[in-house]
Amino acid sequence: MTCHGTLDAVAGIRMWGGQLRPRHTLRMGGHRRRTILLATAAVCLWAVALLPASSAERNIPATHPRIFVTKADLPALAARCVGPLAREYAELKQQADAAVKSGRIRYLDNKWATPSDLMSCGLAYLVEREGGRPCRPYADVILKAWGDGRIIGNQQGSAFGYHALAYDWIYDALDDSQRKRYGDALGSWLKWFSGQAAITLKAGSWMYNQTWGPNHLNVMHSRDAIVQKLFISLAIHGAGTAHEADARSFLDSWATRVPRECIPAFDEMGGSWAESHGHGSYGPIQVVPYAFAAWQSATGENLFLAGKPWSYLNEMSRWIAYLQVPHVGCHAYLDDGGGSRDSGFSAAAPFVARSVRDPLAQWFSDQSQAAGESRWQPWQRVVGYDPTLQAKSPGELKLPLGYLLKGAGHVFMRSAWDDPNATWAFFGAGPHRVGHQHDDEGHFLISNRGGLVSKGGGKGGNDDDHYWGGSLVFNIVTIFDPKETFRRNRKNENDGGLLRYVYDDSHRERGHIVAFKHAADFTYAAADVTKGYNKAKAAEVTRQFLYLRGTPGEDEYFVVFDRVQSTQPEFAKHFMLHVPEEPTVSGNATVRVPGHVTEHTGPELVSTWLSLPGDFGPDVPVLATGRSRMFLRTLLPKDAVVTKRGGDGHRNWGHPLEPTAHYDHDTPGRGKPPICRWRLEVAAPAAERVLFLHVFQVAKEGAAAMAPVKLKEEGAQVRLEIGPAANVWKVALSTSGPLAVGVAPPGKAESRVGLEVDVEEQYRQAPHGHGSAPGAPGATNATPAAAALQLVSAVTPPATGFRAHRTGFGIQGF
Repeated sequence: MTCHGTLDAVAGIRMWGGQLRPRHTLRMGGHRRRTILLATAAVCLWAVALLPASSAERNIPATHPRIFVTKADLPALAARCVGPLAREYAELKQQADAAVKSGRIRYLDNKWATPSDLMSCGLAYLVEREGGRPCRPYADVILKAWGDGRIIGNQQGSAFGYHALAYDWIYDALDDSQRKRYGDALGSWLKWFSGQAAITLKAGSWMYNQTWGPNHLNVMHSRDAIVQKLFISLAIHGAGTAHEADARSFLDSWATRVPRECIPAFDEMGGSWAESHGHGSYGPIQVVPYAFAAWQSATGENLFLAGKPWSYLNEMSRWIAYLQVPHVGCHAYLDDGGGSRDSGFSAAAPFVARSVRDPLAQWFSDQSQAAGESRWQPWQRVVGYDPTLQAKSPGELKLPLGYLLKGAGHVFMRSAWDDPNATWAFFGAGPHRVGHQHDDEGHFLISNRGGLVSKGGGKGGNDDDHYWGGSLVFNIVTIFDPKETFRRNRKNENDGGLLRYVYDDSHRERGHIVAFKHAADFTYAAADVTKGYNKAKAAEVTRQFLYLRGTPGEDEYFVVFDRVQSTQPEFAKHFMLHVPEEPTVSGNATVRVPGHVTEHTGPELVSTWLSLPGDFGPDVPVLATGRSRMFLRTLLPKDAVVTKRGGDGHRNWGHPLEPTAHYDHDTPGRGKPPICRWRLEVAAPAAERVLFLHVFQVAKEGAAAMAPVKLKEEGAQVRLEIGPAANVWKVALSTSGPLAVGVAPPGKAESRVGLEVDVEEQYRQAPHGHGSAPGAPGATNATPAAAALQLVSAVTPPATGFRAHRTGFGIQGF
């Protein structure tokens, strides 16, 4: 159906002389008639926008290049390469010149490597040609590597996504036969794995790394391989290959499914990649922005801005920033990620910064360049960086010191930005969306001048180290049912913990943040993680996590309050806590294993230990000065038994009540960072319902004693007074019913927080303008459908009883 036909069929109006006019005159007042006509026109524009137009109607230019840069952009690109990007271009040209001199493109025979020489030579060809300098050798060395094209089409191993980039960039250097030969080799990939030249999600969702492709854009861990296939389709479209229909089909699939399905999925997921920054760093943190930037340059449609402010592409730079632990400037060890500076984001940061107008992404790109990291792959900055955008650090942007990534249920807290001695904390509870996620709901971390509360030490792998994927590497509560059985139990016996959904691709509700509040004096979050445990043993498991942001080293505290109710009173309950250095614990001590295991009983149990500045390993420079000291007061349950366990041979012990797990679950990866040698186990007396209440104090290294803490139990709440008499924090927590907290900083009135998730302020402080992207090639800043919907909402209230969806025949109501 044509656009005119759709207008006729849907709205009864025609396009005459470039204007929308009514087919029939309506007899009504002028104002009402104008309103209806405007609304009708808006609906028609929306209908046209929703049509799955063919790729030819999508303004893909007939000329090349198209991917990341267009022919019209080449003069500006060449000017940047002798101006603000002269250093980057010099590095790129050095790589390209070395390839020409050697007569080879490096790493094409290494399936796990990114063949950056391909991109360096392709861009050098474009820039040198634009400058009127010799350029042919840069194309020729690529053609020599391609030979008869079999290296491109080899489905045993080919960086087919990067070959498509090079094809697009040196297209003008190819004769007709080469365009067809190499284009056919590229086109042979469009039905790879899925059997269709379309996005199929055959073996994973939009939130699965293999749906998009890995950083090396090769065959390993590429299923739908959306990024590679998009590059190929854009590159060979109109080149006269045997795969023209497939290219058009894939482009149509992208144009239809990404706005309709992917963007809402990314809105739901939020800025944190669902598989964490571990599997995210292997692909999606880099290549998803590549795909959206490629589509934008080729079509002018900026889908970066199609999502909500908290959508993945819009919020990801903040996620990358909040993950950084101050004392090392590296990403926290969460889920299966951690240890790197930005989890590969700097490679994609120029594209995100340019398209979203995000000064924080620009800052990450600049930081990488200043550290010399981009010299290995300078092509991203050369082709993607917009030097007109001012970079700003998190501190310069004045990002909130408390932040909730709502989609993931990840809460970050800190005392300051741009300070390596700052306090940092994480608390999380969210749904299981994809297979690689670890089951860690209710887990938390704290650091100040080194790790203070850590994840269980070392690294593993989901395939061969099930203990690493179980509960006992996290700081959670356990409910021990001796008859419970777990999946993935090889050397990972009954640990009393969470259900193991790792490697289960189903969406599972296992925990969620039910309250969040950030204020100048405190950050608070509450989570219900009951569904994360087997319902046969757990009736209620909640955790409230409160950071009292006082003067660092003096009156800075964390309060952790757990309500735990089991289905049977005999199911034992433990509060598990991992600490990097050996703690001392007050009370009556009973040594169970000399040097390794000691039990402590008595009133007012207080544990203390030092931070470990080197918890990220000897290869990571420590930015902080000195160390800090942590104090921990166990207030509830009153008759708790605190067991200190750790040291060599005991660091990775199984659950204390599971006889078959009483050994050190050691593997070759267990000695790797994060370094964490000890565990505190707080055991509760047998009861159906137990309250765990702990107060942590972050103090100076030389502090001799913990600040006073007073507990009062009053009906359905507990009240705390924390700190010396001249500087007392008051906290009230409900012990039943809806989770609630009251916080009174020293000398201030109490703030009450119930079941509310308050994140509005963090988006009012957005680091980018969610609207214009003047630096992006050929950019339009919103989809036509979005613009039409804005017009509809401006002239008429939302309709009821009608929903719209795309079909091959336009718009339908059902």
